Amino acid sequence: MASQPRIPVNLITGFLGVGKTTAISRLLADKPANEFWAVVVNEFGEVGIDGATLSSAGEGLQVAEVPGGCICCTTSPMLRVNLNKLVQGKRPDRILIEPSGLGHPAGIIDLLRDPFMSATFEVRAVLTLMDARHPEDARYARNETWRDQIELADVLVINKTDLADAPQLERARAMANAAFPPKIAVVETSQGLIDPDLLDAPLLAERWQEPQAHASSHNPLAPRRRAEAPVAAEVPQGNEPVRKTQSSLGSHACGWIFTPETLFDSGALADLFQALNQADALALQGLSRAKGVFHTERDWYRFDWVDQYPSANVSAYRRDSRFEVIVEAAAAPDWSQLEARLLAARIRPGSAEGESGAGVPV
Repeated sequence: MASQPRIPVNLITGFLGVGKTTAISRLLADKPANEFWAVVVNEFGEVGIDGATLSSAGEGLQVAEVPGGCICCTTSPMLRVNLNKLVQGKRPDRILIEPSGLGHPAGIIDLLRDPFMSATFEVRAVLTLMDARHPEDARYARNETWRDQIELADVLVINKTDLADAPQLERARAMANAAFPPKIAVVETSQGLIDPDLLDAPLLAERWQEPQAHASSHNPLAPRRRAEAPVAAEVPQGNEPVRKTQSSLGSHACGWIFTPETLFDSGALADLFQALNQADALALQGLSRAKGVFHTERDWYRFDWVDQYPSANVSAYRRDSRFEVIVEAAAAPDWSQLEARLLAARIRPGSAEGESGAGVPV
């Protein structure tokens, strides 16, 4: 008997009051009539309002509620239980998960990529809704949960554009275009209106790289041009990364993308970023910037190097591991030494932590 295909799962996340439930209701209204979808709703309180709202969306739908806490942390075992129950009943064609607006949803991605869960569930796009007015408000911009939800997004939905003025919209666009890693798509909308195709954006990445020919400033579903970056939204295969280079006006960039399952040794990465202070030894004369997000044996981390100063912080990003550097020089450097050092920082499958090839001298 052939195994059944994995069930696509999407996270629809965003801060309190940003319009997640409205957006999900619209997606449900536009779902294919022949498909059966399920929604898992997590509300921080004990009285389920969002679940009751979504339950009235129509036929071909099952709603499971996980009240009383955040499924990203305190009630995460209940998420596993609810997902397994959904599969044991009528098998959904797609599952939407709406975490609490107070949650750090990166933990849900980690759960879904657990070897036992990933055999049944396939993580598709993470959609984060952001109120177009919030980047101007320090109460949100300085909030760690708000920043994590935006960093995690594959698709950033700038919602409530009808309530924002022009400077607020420009601020939201600037923040979205400056994001690293870049988003697969950034869309502007109001009242939670989202193109359902965005749920599969990782599979349709090329479609969202540039605005569609028919898109206009009056079309709320028109994807905005994402920030130019040396690393495009490509999917690496197996253990080998995607490598992208770019040169323009005396600037040369090189970037690598690895699968999210590729593990890196955090100590080896720290050594690598410290070694960037010795740019001549790595044949990187004129190094101006280095940054990366990596899945390590400890957690996901963002590493940065700027002005001779390396730093590292826990990251909510989960789509892949990636690293890029920019050099200001007359000619593009030989990237081979840096690449060898980067590849040596990987933890080989089946090896003990620390047996990654770290400690290569520079």
